[in-house]
Amino acid sequence: MPHFDTYPVAYSFPVYALCWALLWLATRPNSRWFLPCAFALLFLLRLPGIVFNGEINPDESQMITQGMTLAQDPVYFRSVDGTTGGPLDSYFLVIPGWFGLPADFITAHFCAFLLVALSFGLIFMAVRQWFGRQAAQLAVLPFIFLLGLTQNGDFIHYNSELIAICLLGGAYLLYARQTAQSLPSLASLGLMGFLLGMVPFGKLQGVPLAAVTGLFAAVDILLRVNITVAGKVKRVGALVAGGLAFPALFTVFMWSTGMLSDFVTFYIQGNFNYASGGDPIQNLLNLPRFFRKGTEFEWLVYLTLALFFTALTVYITARRQTSETAKTWQRHAFILTLLAATLYAITKTGSEYVHYLYFLMGPLCLLAGFSWANLPEKTTPYRLGLGFMAIYLIGFAGQMIWNYRHGIALNPYPTDQQGGWRLPQSDVAKVVRQYAQPGEKLVVWGWRCDYYVQTQMPQGVAENHTIRSTFAHPMLGVYQKRYARDFKRSFPPVFVDAVGSQNLWMTDKKTQGYEIIKPLAEFVRKHYQFVGMANDARIFVRNDRIKARPQPVADTSIK
Repeated sequence: MPHFDTYPVAYSFPVYALCWALLWLATRPNSRWFLPCAFALLFLLRLPGIVFNGEINPDESQMITQGMTLAQDPVYFRSVDGTTGGPLDSYFLVIPGWFGLPADFITAHFCAFLLVALSFGLIFMAVRQWFGRQAAQLAVLPFIFLLGLTQNGDFIHYNSELIAICLLGGAYLLYARQTAQSLPSLASLGLMGFLLGMVPFGKLQGVPLAAVTGLFAAVDILLRVNITVAGKVKRVGALVAGGLAFPALFTVFMWSTGMLSDFVTFYIQGNFNYASGGDPIQNLLNLPRFFRKGTEFEWLVYLTLALFFTALTVYITARRQTSETAKTWQRHAFILTLLAATLYAITKTGSEYVHYLYFLMGPLCLLAGFSWANLPEKTTPYRLGLGFMAIYLIGFAGQMIWNYRHGIALNPYPTDQQGGWRLPQSDVAKVVRQYAQPGEKLVVWGWRCDYYVQTQMPQGVAENHTIRSTFAHPMLGVYQKRYARDFKRSFPPVFVDAVGSQNLWMTDKKTQGYEIIKPLAEFVRKHYQFVGMANDARIFVRNDRIKARPQPVADTSIK
């Protein structure tokens, strides 16, 4: 396996040079090699992060654990609750196990790469359908640079937006093809509806984007003069039926497993409660700050706006000599409405998590496609656009040189001491494995899902990061009741209360320890023994394991 230190200069700069080669290739009309080369370059750029077998973001430990758990018990909400992440995000991580891949961070990082590549492949084809191949090449290029060259972990780790943006990318492509067809097929409309209906199960946050796409597809059918009323009813019906199919199937699955009430309570009610926060106007005004958190994403926004306003000037001038078709206006209205819906979706909660910005990449890429389509080749505006692109790419080199000169790691995910596929083992994991085996249930109170991954032990409770069972909100009692119920049902051999200095968000043992759930505290008192501390976490072992496997207690000096 390749490995990289914190300053892989001999690797980084040659691969960066390939970015300029790809920029040259993107300017070639009808270059069929562009997309394969773009994906190959993206893989090379992301390779140091892919082979890093450690947690880049706590969310990926959460979803890896959920995938590992679903492989044992595939009933969602009985074994797993992804909270803001949809069921599809966790189920997707079951698939690598079918091919013999371990449930670890390397597998998750590789899956993230595949989903990013798939989503941009679909968006590329949508842009090509509307604006031509060369415009699509130039439009998608800065996104390849961003997602390959950035060291911002929110754009590298496996996250809950990736499944949704793939589904949306497929829907954008089908809608773009629909606008070019004189008689859209029922199968294509049904498939578009099916993809859009799956979006809420990838991420509820994607619903506004799915709604805009479905609405424009339906309106396009209804406005066609060449389709009879009966034909319109059939086609809109196919779109709606497709949209309802997956939700109906999942609802039946939940009902048949007795989890329908939990689905409604914890996914729909719980997430709508979570989303109702902040002043919408103020959240929109905070967008510049939000973009800055995405580091190089801010540059991407500036580049897209520079291209757009340059193209808009050319477009307005050209309109004086040409007439616009209804299809052109429909296309433009879709892009602008989709952009507005996306801005609403990513700012609704006011949380400003950087990985939300993945949703904005599709609409921005479509906007960039419009821009390049209106910058005629070999004209001054076109050359100006290429100049903007060159400055954008030079910015990454400047950042690398600045970081190198100031002792900042070029690669924050070093693998030179990793030992191949070996998972790092925390002190907590070492103690847990004295009393339990991989494949057995583990329960961790707090937010340290990496302990599940390190020990390769599935979660014994649906909520594997316990913020909703700890912090005040209208449904706190409901979450705590379920947590205690799940704990008693799984009766794990080891229980870890990770609240402390090395836990995310939850650091106060007195007010945030597991004892805040009285029935849980009583159950642990009766059936478990405290064996010590590691990584500032309390470790409890079930009584029968203490008797069956007498071991030295954990070293309480470990912090």
